[in-house]
Amino acid sequence: MELDYQVEEALTKVFYGETLVSQLRALSIDQPILFLTNQRYYDLFADKINPLFANQANNDWYICANTQCNHLTELKNLLDFTKRYPENQSMFVIGFGNEGIMDLAGFFQKHTILDSSLWLIPVSIRSLSRALTPQRMILQLPNRVVLQTINMPERIVYDQTISERQVDGKQIDFLTFICCGMICDHRFLQNLYKNYPNKKQLTTRPFAGMIEEVIYFYQLEAENLSNYGKLFEQAFYLTENGHLLSASMKKFLGMMFHFVWNLQAYPFDFQLKNFFVWLDLLGYPIQWLEQISKMEYLEKVLFLAEKSKKILVLEKIGIIDGYQRPNEKELLRTMTVFQQIVSEIRGN
Repeated sequence: MELDYQVEEALTKVFYGETLVSQLRALSIDQPILFLTNQRYYDLFADKINPLFANQANNDWYICANTQCNHLTELKNLLDFTKRYPENQSMFVIGFGNEGIMDLAGFFQKHTILDSSLWLIPVSIRSLSRALTPQRMILQLPNRVVLQTINMPERIVYDQTISERQVDGKQIDFLTFICCGMICDHRFLQNLYKNYPNKKQLTTRPFAGMIEEVIYFYQLEAENLSNYGKLFEQAFYLTENGHLLSASMKKFLGMMFHFVWNLQAYPFDFQLKNFFVWLDLLGYPIQWLEQISKMEYLEKVLFLAEKSKKILVLEKIGIIDGYQRPNEKELLRTMTVFQQIVSEIRGN
């Protein structure tokens, strides 16, 4: 399948529905290629990909760790690596890997002096969503954005068979679908609830049928989808013992606190407790980690709210109302409601 994906003036071709090897085999690339990838995908695919090109000696692989890799140290190392190329070198930069690779490749290709084109090969739904988002960010670890640019690739190649093999990652990927439903389409969220009622269905039922809708949602609301819950997520990085939560748990809880805050500050009709019950059945960590101070966390949210842009407010599921800043009263109410619902579900 091939789709045209347009964000403002940038037009990207998105290919999906075939394996990566079959899609690359159909291409004829004469220029040298620099693959930026994670160790995991180099180990799994380098031996399969290199023979697809007539002149394998023209292929270079820059290998990052399997963790977050769009940070200043990695960017510096990549710049040192590419000093081997002549300044007039014409080449393809292909980012093949996780979300960090999407950002690192996009930022590097935009600002390198090399004459280059950019392709992205995401390996999961979450890295596909990052590939579809124009902003490319470089971090000072753990989570502070220090460099940012806008860059869309000429081509995105998505092989869903890669992500479907990653059973543990499907739960994290599913957050992308939930967020799309909340912000863009009530019917889509209802279908998620119907088709993925529990963790067993989530881990065994494929996502392939929803790829085209996700691409459409990101074309409409890429910035809102990528930023939803971000303020509440970032506050965990500033809170003592926040490191006890994985990055994906911070992302999940950030999204949930944003949504609960919305319903307290700007209420609309929604079965919030049933929503929590569903998320619990899917295996998400709805329980608050007791080693993290609730009040300190709320203080960090308020601190970030006062210095950041206003955040998204939904009028109802699938309909955006506008943007506002959370205040102290709303945040206290948010934490109370969150804890009350979790206690009722847990029977405490």
